[in-house]
Amino acid sequence: MDFVCNVCAAEVTGCPEAIVDRDVPSCPKCYSTIRFRGVIHVLSRALYGRSMPLPSFPADKTIAGLGLSDWENYADLLAEKFTYANTFFHTEPFLDVSKPVPAELRSSADFLISTDVFEHVAPPIRNAFHGVFDLLRPGGHMILTAPFSRHATTLEHYPKLHDYRIVQFGDDYVVLNRTADGKYVVHENPVFHGGPGTTLEMRILCLNDIMEDLKAAGFEFEVVEGNVPEWGIVYKDQPDRPILAKKPMGVRDLSPERSNAAIERLIARARKPAPDVPRTSWRTRLRSRLARIANRFLPP
Repeated sequence: MDFVCNVCAAEVTGCPEAIVDRDVPSCPKCYSTIRFRGVIHVLSRALYGRSMPLPSFPADKTIAGLGLSDWENYADLLAEKFTYANTFFHTEPFLDVSKPVPAELRSSADFLISTDVFEHVAPPIRNAFHGVFDLLRPGGHMILTAPFSRHATTLEHYPKLHDYRIVQFGDDYVVLNRTADGKYVVHENPVFHGGPGTTLEMRILCLNDIMEDLKAAGFEFEVVEGNVPEWGIVYKDQPDRPILAKKPMGVRDLSPERSNAAIERLIARARKPAPDVPRTSWRTRLRSRLARIANRFLPP
């Protein structure tokens, strides 16, 4: 398979079709996957009305963007092009979209990228959709990916999650939750996506519930279904596709004076050294990966 990687603009020739998959790197230069190339394709459509590779995006620091734990290979390029801050739940610059948005960040972003994050946010997930809506300026876009199913409803692993800790015993982990009525509940065999702690899988999302939550928050949206083979975006049997959600232009602007100062402050905080993150054993990573695959393809 031949294509141009729209993340780094590399010309890829003779790529085995077997490795062109959602989460398998298939660009030999930047190691992008279908998911990451799909994000850039949808972002380009949102900003410019057409699809082009990220290196060809015109630099424009008046455009402000936010990432929620974005992949560093395109996050660095986005930071060169725009006033863009890649934020995190566990380190600076902190941003938790499930909590009320700080006043200075309301209506601060022209776009926000959330790729495989919403399955990790604490319940109720609807708060996260409302949080993103508040972060965006009128006319702003969210590019959303999540490993969702086509089942009737979302499967919440911890519907009564209130005050919880992840406790480690050797290579094993449990989730200890104190419910709102003060009861302690231990959940065994939690699923992690890539490591312990903040990557705890909270749910297996379904498309129907995602669409209902987008509507409830006030978004206009579309599920971007089509293949784009020239960018190496050829979907196979996975059900999930990127979603482009727009905050309507007619919505009252929560920050009428357009300024990128709040996001610039986030960028400044990102330059501070990050704390060390404990390493995870290969056994734990393997168990988490196998459980994630089973959750995606087996019925609830």
